[in-house]
Amino acid sequence: IVEPGGLAEGTIQHEGEELGYVIEGEVELSVDGETFSLNTGDSFFFPSHLPHGYRNPGTTRCRIIWVNTPSTF
Repeated sequence: IVEPGGLAEGTIQHEGEELGYVIEGEVELSVDGETFSLNTGDSFFFPSHLPHGYRNPGTTRCRIIWVNTPSTF
């Protein structure tokens, strides 16, 4: 869950892969210097060694199923 205005503290990099599905709301996902606007029903995948971060630019809560492999959190 990413609340309105919520964001990652800077960029993150680690080994592995990530994928996700936006259940509700909107999120801006930045991966390797590119920013993608994702909304309900959108999905994503990227290698975790690329610098990445996120923020919720909307006015409502964003809910995401977000999977890392290997588990890092």
